Amino acid sequence: MSHKQNLFLLKWPMAIFVAILMLAGSILAAGQTEKVVYRFQGGNDGGSPEGGLISDQVGNFYGTTSGGGVGGGGTVFQLSPPAEQGGRWTFTVLHSFTGGNDGTGPVGELIFDQTGNLYGVTLGGGSAQAGTVFQLTPQGNTWTETVIYNFQFYDQPVGGLVFDKAGNLYGAHFSGGENNRGAVFQLTPSQSGGWTYTAICSFGKGRQDGWPVAGPIISKAGNLYGVMYGGSDCNPACQGSVYELKTPAMQGGAWTQRVLYNFCSLSNCSDGGGPEGRLIFDRKGNLDGVTEFGGSGGGLGGTVFQLTPHGGSWTEAVLYNFCTQSTCTDGTGPLTGVILDGKGNLYGTTSLGGNGCFGCGAVFQLTPPATQGDAWTETVLHSFRGRGDGYQPQAGLVRGNFGRLWGTTIAGGGKNYFGTVFKVHP
Repeated sequence: MSHKQNLFLLKWPMAIFVAILMLAGSILAAGQTEKVVYRFQGGNDGGSPEGGLISDQVGNFYGTTSGGGVGGGGTVFQLSPPAEQGGRWTFTVLHSFTGGNDGTGPVGELIFDQTGNLYGVTLGGGSAQAGTVFQLTPQGNTWTETVIYNFQFYDQPVGGLVFDKAGNLYGAHFSGGENNRGAVFQLTPSQSGGWTYTAICSFGKGRQDGWPVAGPIISKAGNLYGVMYGGSDCNPACQGSVYELKTPAMQGGAWTQRVLYNFCSLSNCSDGGGPEGRLIFDRKGNLDGVTEFGGSGGGLGGTVFQLTPHGGSWTEAVLYNFCTQSTCTDGTGPLTGVILDGKGNLYGTTSLGGNGCFGCGAVFQLTPPATQGDAWTETVLHSFRGRGDGYQPQAGLVRGNFGRLWGTTIAGGGKNYFGTVFKVHP
């Protein structure tokens, strides 16, 4: 600061300094956009949510916890909005898993059918103690759980189911299948009320060295898209791929599988490595997703990437490279996919990094450039600090009323560190 500037400041009355301090305080307060809506206690309410949230038409949110509950095997819960603005949200356990035939350890997001039933998967329990696909049916003020499929042996289901227009359910499991490298499956409802399992794609045939790590998404044409470790025609060092499953040309025919993109080898991960979470389609038909590591900085880091179709092929572009150092404040190591708003902004979470603490994680926004081809802009909307507001979000976000972003952390939030449900206002 110059000598003239010092003299000028000395002439300012004290009231101006007080006003500046008050203004600075209000700006900092306005920047605190995150609010913890619920802190899990790890008891009957459950604890350590690994999956994200979904919402219904009246503003309730639904999710799962991987542990806790009356039966000790996790829970499905509902959060209902307060009657008056600013009031408390009402937390209700819809089902507590026992670890027996009803399943244990639910993972991934839930999904509604057209009649209001909820569906999800568990990692364990069921008749073979290998996990389940379950249905929750509302009956007045209670919900009844039904297991519609029991996984076999070491299938290891991954989270995230999707319906097609005909009412069939699709999902994936990490192992099992024809070659024990995982599979994408279809569950078809019957008129008698049962469901029929079909593995529509078993990975590991020939050089298709894939293991699906997230549930698929579905296009308007009924094709399925997802991510896996390994990939077709990829050297052994390949760090993941994006696959497509095309619907059969004739009813009852085979699905056609192909790899749209293979990520880096161990020697060069500038395009990202280890894709995680579910993909999304943007308004232009591009596929957007995240990788857990790699990027321009290499190491842990990670990326947000985009695949753009060009005729019969797809081109990958890195929209953002996360930092790799312990001093990074932009977040690092995203484990879930991103979501999109009406303006083309992307939102997501990182499991680590942020300016709260390196192991805590962050909520971020990516803003598209004004000129095509320029860099996207990343903004950290919230950095988790640990005990009070939670840490290590391992699930994606969902948009609520007024543009608020809702999500979960697997830990922190209170003295017992069993995670939180939070909301962030960009």
